[in-house]
Amino acid sequence: MTHPGGRLSAAILLGMIACVLIHVLLPLEGLRWTSRLLLLAYIAAEWSRIATNARVMVGLAALLTAWAAATGTGDTVKVMAASLDTGAFFATFFANQFFLREAARTSKLVSRCSAFFVNQRPGRRYALLTLGGYLFGIILNIGVLSLLGIMIKQRNSLASAGGNAQIRDVRERRMVLALLRGFSITPLASPLSISLAVLLTAMPGLHWSSMLPLGMATGLVILGLGWLQDKLAAPLHLVHLVPPYQPTRDAAALAGITGLVLLVFFTALGFETALGIPLSRAMLVSTPLIGLGWLGWQYRDWGMHKGSRLVARRVVSKAATTFPNYRTEIAILSSAGFIGTLFSALAPPAALGSVIAAPFLPPVLLPLLAMLAVVLPALAGINPIVSVTILASALHSAPHLPIAAESLALGLIAGWSISINSSTLTASAMLLGEMVGKPAKTIVRGWNGRFTLACFVVLGAWLTALGILIR
Repeated sequence: MTHPGGRLSAAILLGMIACVLIHVLLPLEGLRWTSRLLLLAYIAAEWSRIATNARVMVGLAALLTAWAAATGTGDTVKVMAASLDTGAFFATFFANQFFLREAARTSKLVSRCSAFFVNQRPGRRYALLTLGGYLFGIILNIGVLSLLGIMIKQRNSLASAGGNAQIRDVRERRMVLALLRGFSITPLASPLSISLAVLLTAMPGLHWSSMLPLGMATGLVILGLGWLQDKLAAPLHLVHLVPPYQPTRDAAALAGITGLVLLVFFTALGFETALGIPLSRAMLVSTPLIGLGWLGWQYRDWGMHKGSRLVARRVVSKAATTFPNYRTEIAILSSAGFIGTLFSALAPPAALGSVIAAPFLPPVLLPLLAMLAVVLPALAGINPIVSVTILASALHSAPHLPIAAESLALGLIAGWSISINSSTLTASAMLLGEMVGKPAKTIVRGWNGRFTLACFVVLGAWLTALGILIR
């Protein structure tokens, strides 16, 4: 059910998405101004229902705007327009995931793949659930936690554990941690992630071809460490109590989901090459295109004409109830993009450069400090999108970096991944806690605490080594 006025805000958001997408293909100034106004209209329409932390972000953006106007720094109107463009881009990038999520919601392929991930022997199940958390996280973002979390809850019954509550509890802990850790690497290793879009927008000198391989390699370090920790902590004394069962075999479903992710990526790559636009902008086009095509495939038995009508009706109907619920995320994302761009334009580059290149900060440790600068605010409840956007914009403003920009950017998104594993105030921790009936603190600190500390140490060494190699 949507609230009164929800259909209006959904229509506003759809209009903004359409303007941003068309502008990618047909850059007209009128489309940019329309998308800016529609973004402000959406936030205004949903203001009374936006969460407090999002209101604080919008308030900070307003205060920074007032300060910029009062000081008259640079071309204020031009800077504000560019900041709104970034905000609209981040909002669209997030909202666009709706098309893939909606198709996945009723996909038999997703259902088969979910069952394949869960119905396995313990060691293999951990590895596949981690992979599932990552792959589905690319398509569904945080929706993967609901999808696979429900599967975990359903399949991990007391009966399936042979009536042994201890076995059921151990299974639950291992499966939940596998899912959380797999999802946590999406900021590092997903071509569709908002983190990559933030970095490529805030630091235009970066390119996905260098950041994505580095992120994937760092993600593998996290997954490998998680697998090792799970193996070492496995309760071997309970093995003889586990009832026998036949694991699910459906590699074709896994191949199908992997192929779908690659299709989105390579379609965007085709748009990037053909249109000469950044990959993050090309993703704005490929995501809804593949999502709608996936939906159309589900209605293929109805024929082209009727199937298209059913898809259109479903998209409009579901968007009317879903888009108003994006209010808090969109307010935070758009405000973070606005603040980061405005900060980058107004901050004194010389001052930033002197801080980053200060003699008491050894350059080789800067990636580690960048990671820490994201993790600590996240522990206090500040979304990594905020800290990464502002810090990346600050790095871009600095006239000279004493270390490769790729190393610093990698430190920022590595901090984002650790934040997902460690902060009790993230949506992922709270959602998983609610699904399995445990406090978020139990999951991220009680169950995952040692892994997070080990991860921070290992990633610190990894980033330091990369900082030395990438010069």
